[in-house]
Amino acid sequence: MDEERTQFQKVILMILAAMIVLFGVLTGVSRAHKGVLFEETLLKVSAAAEQAVYSGEAHGDPVTITVTPGSGSKTTVEFVIGDRFHDICTVEYPLENIRTSRGDTVPGIRVLKNGAVLFEGGYDQNEEYGWYDQDGIRNPMLMASAAFGNDPWSGYETTAVSVMRFAQGPELTARGSWLLYFLMVFLTLLLALAVAFPMTLFYIQHACDVRDPEPSDFYLATMKISWVVYPCLLLFGYIWALRQFP
Repeated sequence: MDEERTQFQKVILMILAAMIVLFGVLTGVSRAHKGVLFEETLLKVSAAAEQAVYSGEAHGDPVTITVTPGSGSKTTVEFVIGDRFHDICTVEYPLENIRTSRGDTVPGIRVLKNGAVLFEGGYDQNEEYGWYDQDGIRNPMLMASAAFGNDPWSGYETTAVSVMRFAQGPELTARGSWLLYFLMVFLTLLLALAVAFPMTLFYIQHACDVRDPEPSDFYLATMKISWVVYPCLLLFGYIWALRQFP
């Protein structure tokens, strides 16, 4: 059924098309700029001499994490977070194997923070939670600390897991999920279809229930309101998808 579209419908359709194109470009650009995830933000990666430097801003404070390979199995990882934290950490890995409670062995590891031993035991980099204490018992309590209260840095501590992650070279990632983007595109196309052919869809929906159905004034009014509300919801959905990590 051919329908004549009003200027209002044409504007809504152009807005929907613009969102598809705009957020497609933004997602592509965002995915091309990879970094290292730290405290819900991405740190840029740069190299200086033999060092790897990860820099950015987290919770309103500048962050610089510098990784310097040392002699033998030693690696120094320096965390500078504004005026709040300045931790100089050293990783010694691999050291002499230790025997685990399962009967096998894993490489030994020693992590120091500001000259004090932060962790000593074993570490298996092939396991997701491959940390073992000196008695060979798995230690699952080394994950990143959580914030308490209104200050996002309250309760923060540089953990052995975080130190080792940067010492080994953290995995790069980027904001923006193509999966969520295409989901939003699918929803946008459904809305565009409803905006472009509202009466056709109305007749299809009610043809089997009512003979010669006609929409009421209330139905037409709510339909036009939905053409404003749904694009706003889609906009929030696109922004949310753009901020997600895949």
